[in-house]
Amino acid sequence: MSSRIVVTVISRRVLLRGGIAAGAGALLAVGTREAWDAYQATQPLPFYGGPESGIRPDLSVPHAAGEEVIWRGSEQAPKRIALTFDDGPHPQWTPRVLTTLAEHDVPATFFLKGVNVRDHGAIHRDSGKHELANHTWDHPDLARLDQPAVADQIARCTAAIEDTYGRSPRLFRPPYGHFGGSTVLACAEAGLPVVLWSMQFREADFVTHPDDIAAEVARQAHPGAIILGHDCGAQERLVAIDRLGTIIGALKDRGFSFVTVSSLLA
Repeated sequence: MSSRIVVTVISRRVLLRGGIAAGAGALLAVGTREAWDAYQATQPLPFYGGPESGIRPDLSVPHAAGEEVIWRGSEQAPKRIALTFDDGPHPQWTPRVLTTLAEHDVPATFFLKGVNVRDHGAIHRDSGKHELANHTWDHPDLARLDQPAVADQIARCTAAIEDTYGRSPRLFRPPYGHFGGSTVLACAEAGLPVVLWSMQFREADFVTHPDDIAAEVARQAHPGAIILGHDCGAQERLVAIDRLGTIIGALKDRGFSFVTVSSLLA
């Protein structure tokens, strides 16, 4: 018994005239999802209401003039850098980080999840010179959320920090470094600059040779660097936490001094 391949060609005009559903079914029936995806990619994104839009969904005027997105501080002398730790506080990991920072007299910026502040907030009550910043309530991908949902994530985390520590966060970092227009708008209206990073520990690269991480971090470091680390999450991140003192020493040997992100930007 012979077989044959049937190829169905659907014009854009047919799709636009109301044959979209039928056309999609036909395309998928013959295994041409790529063609359908390509067609979808030609269609404009929603002008209002989606995560891509930096315009208020209710069409009102935004309540802020603009927003700042930051990757690093100044590259000019002195050679200052900022260590940052995301996702905590964590009851086992964060105290270890705080102990090492204290031993080396190094300040850092912690981007906190609101849900972890609720559950483990006491960890940072006496963290002194360290900066505590907003990292959303429970770490969703903000690139998928509209402005009201992003604003809610930011507000809930800020409230948790204020209630627990009596101070307001001055910075915000989106989970995964993902954000769109909805996040830019929500942060602008919350008065929180978006802080990303210019380098990171890359712990996963050193699982099989962990003692090399300090030299590599020191090699990549540059004046004004904002360095991404984590005090919560996957076990591989312990590569950096276990060797944080060595990393700090290697950076000091290269002439770097440590400040919080806000101090770096000031």
